[in-house]
Amino acid sequence: MEIGKDMFVILEYTVRLKDGSYVKGEGTPVSLNFISGYDQILPSLEKRLVGLELGAETDFIIPAREAFGEHDKNQVRRKSFKEFPEGRSLEVGKWVVATNSETQAQYGYYVKEKTDDEVVLDYNHPLAGKDLYYHVKVVHLRPASKEELKEIRPCEHADEEEESRAVSLQ
Repeated sequence: MEIGKDMFVILEYTVRLKDGSYVKGEGTPVSLNFISGYDQILPSLEKRLVGLELGAETDFIIPAREAFGEHDKNQVRRKSFKEFPEGRSLEVGKWVVATNSETQAQYGYYVKEKTDDEVVLDYNHPLAGKDLYYHVKVVHLRPASKEELKEIRPCEHADEEEESRAVSLQ
């Protein structure tokens, strides 16, 4: 049995950066479970897992462009306190999550610098521009159940009884 579409997978893994610092796992693997083929994890990670068998252990690198993209200098913006008065209360070196009051959409930014007149904000993902060094081990693997598949994609995996009920309601 190997990782492919509709398989329930449990991994133990760590993720490091080039400098050896850990992003996930701090030297002790963490667990991740997902059903393959449904974009539940980073697509470039899943692509590298397809075909691995139960018990397989491997290392690989996901380049920045396939992970969270390259760092985009256009996503680093200077805002004056006249334009952005809330910037006065921000702390350098901290991540902030903001909510758009009209759409309720949330987005994050990193406070890079602050002067007497302005703040410099970085809207890039924290891992943008960084290659990810994975160590993974497949610790559990089985076909996903009908119930699990229905939870992920109810329309794709509805059983015939549910489909006939839906048709009769129309």
